[in-house]
Amino acid sequence: MKLKHYFLILALGIAVLSAIAIHALFSDRSTLFYATECFAVVLLLYLAYFYRKTLRPYDTLIGGMELVRDLDLTTRLAPSGQHETDVIVETFNNLLDRLRNEHLTLEEQYTFLCLLIEASPMGIVQCDLSGHITQMNPAAREMLSPDIEEALLNLPLGEVTTVRMAGAPQLFRLSHHSFPDRGYKHSFFLIEPMTAEIHRAEKAAYERVIRMIAHEVNNSVAGLVNSLDDDEAARLLTLSGFVTRFADVVKVPQPQLQLCDLSEEVEACKPFLENMCHASRVTIEFQLSEEAIAVRLDTVLFQQVLINVVKNALESIGDAQGRITITTIPSQLTITDNGPGISPEVSAHLFTPFYSTKPQGQGIGLLLIRDILTAHQCIFSLLTNPDDHLTRFTIQFPPIKPE
Repeated sequence: MKLKHYFLILALGIAVLSAIAIHALFSDRSTLFYATECFAVVLLLYLAYFYRKTLRPYDTLIGGMELVRDLDLTTRLAPSGQHETDVIVETFNNLLDRLRNEHLTLEEQYTFLCLLIEASPMGIVQCDLSGHITQMNPAAREMLSPDIEEALLNLPLGEVTTVRMAGAPQLFRLSHHSFPDRGYKHSFFLIEPMTAEIHRAEKAAYERVIRMIAHEVNNSVAGLVNSLDDDEAARLLTLSGFVTRFADVVKVPQPQLQLCDLSEEVEACKPFLENMCHASRVTIEFQLSEEAIAVRLDTVLFQQVLINVVKNALESIGDAQGRITITTIPSQLTITDNGPGISPEVSAHLFTPFYSTKPQGQGIGLLLIRDILTAHQCIFSLLTNPDDHLTRFTIQFPPIKPE
């Protein structure tokens, strides 16, 4: 039974005694009247004392419990004037102060952690207990693809692996971790782009080798070409040209970016591209946006990329009758051909230095394209769509940042 019920029973007893006293008064029984009245007064005084000592502190503590239940950590309990109760009130207020400080600290840490995750260049993917992806930061949304998602879900806890995008130079390192939450382990994955580091290491390695080979070959050719007959001299000059084409890869300058209209730059290169296709059975079509598409690029390097991509498409089609289509839409350029396509095995090795499927190929065309587009901070891919069997080289230009 609650204390308030005891209080009501006591008040009811006082009311009964008062009724008895009134009855005794009208019955001319003065002794019973005075005795009953004195007992009622004593009970009334005890009732006031009981309320002051018990019910008021009790209401104070109940109010404190309601503050905790409502998560109101700013309001404090007022002293009741009773020593025993005030000790509890002081302890309760100190507890609320500690809870509020801890709550503020956790909220600040959580806010900082959320901002850090959102701004992190590393992709962070969180899963539920069933292994389904529930949350990811913007970097993960940008990097996530079906290949990466499949690799994530098949990666054991605590393991690390690398994934190369099919038809693209991007390489990612994936790692599987977990964190405790309410006694359960929740999985999360880290997606770390490694493309820039790998490309820098590759370029530093093949630059040293190419420079050394070019230096030795050119010096040897220069000393021998005048002392040999025409056929032997021609073979040496061919060798020198072969090495020189390799050396051109390491001489790609940093792009001098300027604001351009993407469609206009393609239009400026149109006569040369049409002339490339003139001697073959391949027709080239331009589907250029009528609206201006503002991009930042180096016009000379961009034309070199465009010519190399169309040249690769022509070589892929060969002597067959084919079609090449160049399309521009906002921030994107697509070169499509209906050649034999690229197999998944070949697609996994595209943009690898000096990899080529052609008998006389040197593997420097896509390498040159990769270095130029990477310097432009473009996202690009070369894939054959299994639905329409068309091969598309897609270049996504970065958004223009306001100056």
